[in-house]
Amino acid sequence: MDKSKFGLITLLLCFFGIFSSCEEESQITTSLITEEVIYLSGERARILGRIITNQNVEASDHGFYLSESESFSQPIVISLGERVAPGRFIGETSELDIQKKYFVKSFISLPDGIQFGNVLEVTTLSPDVDSFSPQNGPVGTTINIKGKNFTSDTRVFVGDREAQVIRIDFESSITAIIPASGTVALEEVKVVVQNQEILFDDKFEYTTGKFTQLADFPFPARISENIYFQDNSGFYFGLGSEGSRFLNPTIWKYNLSNNQWATIPFSGAPLWRAFSTPKYFGGGASAITLVPYIPSFDFWKIENGNFNKLPDLSFQAINSISFELNDKLYVFGGSVGTGNESYVYTANTGQWRKIANTPFPMNNTMANFNFERKGYVINPENREIYLFDSDTDTWSYFGIFPGELGGGSALGITVGNKVFVGLANRSLQIWELNMETNGWVKKNNFTGSPIARNIATFVDNGLIYFIRNGEMQGFGSMEFWVFDPQAL
Repeated sequence: MDKSKFGLITLLLCFFGIFSSCEEESQITTSLITEEVIYLSGERARILGRIITNQNVEASDHGFYLSESESFSQPIVISLGERVAPGRFIGETSELDIQKKYFVKSFISLPDGIQFGNVLEVTTLSPDVDSFSPQNGPVGTTINIKGKNFTSDTRVFVGDREAQVIRIDFESSITAIIPASGTVALEEVKVVVQNQEILFDDKFEYTTGKFTQLADFPFPARISENIYFQDNSGFYFGLGSEGSRFLNPTIWKYNLSNNQWATIPFSGAPLWRAFSTPKYFGGGASAITLVPYIPSFDFWKIENGNFNKLPDLSFQAINSISFELNDKLYVFGGSVGTGNESYVYTANTGQWRKIANTPFPMNNTMANFNFERKGYVINPENREIYLFDSDTDTWSYFGIFPGELGGGSALGITVGNKVFVGLANRSLQIWELNMETNGWVKKNNFTGSPIARNIATFVDNGLIYFIRNGEMQGFGSMEFWVFDPQAL
């Protein structure tokens, strides 16, 4: 071949090769897209961007700009640092304000300058609350608040006092500690997110209940398994046994006008484990012996502080539960027979009548109380509460006692439309039952010794008075206490 023709062909090939190469290089571009906001809350945004090119880039930085202004003045810059490979990238910020409009765009810093992606417009979300639990408890209770779009600086208030926020999880759950109480038990709960206050419809109820020990019982006696009752002038208790060895023949009265104890006359024989109500007492045993007991059939009526003896009982009632309901006296169970027998006394006729048995064996160590025309007894085996309806003389299931029954002898007493149950032997708990809602609320724990039994309970002016006798291996004099259920 002619060498000149070969050289020309070579030159043309080189020319077209160089031209083609230059054309390919001129078609290489880097595109930047602000794809979407993949997560948004009150203060936090997570944004997805993408670098599109067919070769590596030499970016000294990349990320996103966010601004309240469309001109992106004073932007929040999410800097993700150097970048070589093309593809997606994600940036996140938690510096946003709630309920505000923001403009968002991606950026990449290349050797020839900063390149920006398209602009998106987003509005941060509003915070809200759903619920908090528990809704009652003592100072220092840990509560959990459920909601959404909480910010990291969210604050919680109970009344006008700030709670300690322990943590905020997933912007939807706040764990906080209830602060010291104010002057009322029910307090509003408020969540403050940045500059927005959110108030719950429900209120937090501080656990109430204040125990105060009064002067000890002044007589050198330790009474148990006794009777007790009250009238407008004071509290009465006595009979039973002294030190579980000797019968006690005495009845004492606490006078509300001068806060003094005094011995009052009683002409009857001592009774041990007798039943007692505001108007009646009787039964029990006439001697402290091993089973079988020596039963007493004495039956007494209390009238204006005097004791009038009625005709003897026709049945044994040792350690029985008793109620006055619907102008009748009911006596249930006891330590004789199966412990299920039931009797009713009608004052107008002076007659006793046997009625249907109780749903389980009952005795006077079981927590019991009455409300209006019904009596209630708690089965210690399963904490089930059964009610007795005096209109129909029938028993039915009522509910479950949520607290401890300890070693028995828990008090049960009614104050208005509330019932208080607790302070059983070896338990410090006392619970309040709202008889209108059937809801239970735990009160503050007893501040005295739990190793004792309640031997008498009274109510005056919304306060609960009770006498406790300690177990024989310890404890000094009998203790006299007053409990204010509503005090903080």
